Amino acid sequence: MTGSESSEKKLNIMFASHTYIGGPFVVGSHHLAREFAQLGHRVMHVSTSITPLHLLQLRQPTVLSRFRQWLNIKKQEGPVINCVPFSWIPWQIAGRWFRKSRNNWFVRFTAFPKLSKLLDFHRFTEIDLLLIDQPVFAGIQHYLKAKVILYRPTDIYKDMQGDRTVEAAERDIVSQVHGVVATSDPVYQNIRKWNPELPGMVMENGVEFSHFSNPGDEPEELIGIPRPRAIYIGAVDSRLDLEAIKSLAEARRDLSIVIIGPRPRFALPSFGSNVYLLGAKPYSRLPAFLHQSDLALLPLSGHAANAGRSPMKLYEYAAAGLPTVVTATPELLRRDEHFLYFYKDKQEFIDQVNHLLEQLNRNEISKAEIVEAASKQSWETKAEQMLVFGLNLIERVHLSD
Repeated sequence: MTGSESSEKKLNIMFASHTYIGGPFVVGSHHLAREFAQLGHRVMHVSTSITPLHLLQLRQPTVLSRFRQWLNIKKQEGPVINCVPFSWIPWQIAGRWFRKSRNNWFVRFTAFPKLSKLLDFHRFTEIDLLLIDQPVFAGIQHYLKAKVILYRPTDIYKDMQGDRTVEAAERDIVSQVHGVVATSDPVYQNIRKWNPELPGMVMENGVEFSHFSNPGDEPEELIGIPRPRAIYIGAVDSRLDLEAIKSLAEARRDLSIVIIGPRPRFALPSFGSNVYLLGAKPYSRLPAFLHQSDLALLPLSGHAANAGRSPMKLYEYAAAGLPTVVTATPELLRRDEHFLYFYKDKQEFIDQVNHLLEQLNRNEISKAEIVEAASKQSWETKAEQMLVFGLNLIERVHLSD
């Protein structure tokens, strides 16, 4: 079955995702949902439920936003039906019971409306393709009718979250789905150990190429920040090696290091004056910041979750023509991308940045070739691959019935 044939058959596609649409982070399920909708399919995106515990966190903008989306859960319109449900039982409680009983109260006690009524309201009583990337939705298939269910893990969640109940949820999911599409080889191997015969594939995170290849005007926040500029865009948390950034800033006082991402709650290192913390910026504005930089950085810490990561930002950087200095992980080394400059320790991090700056000064870096590499990783292409895989499974399940 070809990609063109897959897009001719209009499907009901539902996501059970870990990240809601409309927040500070745009993740793979958001991109795939958009691409499926543009192909003419009906798409519903359900993300992690809010619970009574979130009432204690209403001052946080993301929590307030999710509550507002829940209140408007029946008013969602547009190409993607975007739903944040409500559950009476938080996963912190439901997960412990799930490990013992395999009964997921987090899903079972979805209310106002119940999951079945929500699907009825949006005419999703029958689903052709269900994609789960949030393990706490284990067992959701018991409350809906789906022809084919795919598990799409985006991380090694037990390492990412430090929660063994999530691993129990993954094992349950893998025992019941029809296939798995993982975003990296380490993530795929982590899942296959529970069901080696399960049909599966690795499909790395992609890039909204048309968005990130469009330069736009120089953001006013960058005016006055001298060049050369090295940029990092993403989460500022324990997975980012902030000490490596500090060491680089001290070694290259002439290099401006721009960090864009939500400010963390923990104390940051004492950076020098050449490190610019600009905070979070809207997704729509990110390409302009990238196009007005000279190189990109992705210094990963020793956090266990980094081994399985498939960072979208690598191809977003590349779509803007930026070479990237990145920590060497087996997954990223496997991809063998020519625009990635790998390092293993802080000194090599500094050395690689120095080497890259020299190449840039000598005009030895072809931005056009970097952009071309990114164009091959578009979300449009990924969506077509996912549909072909899913539809082949639908045919296989239908023949076996």
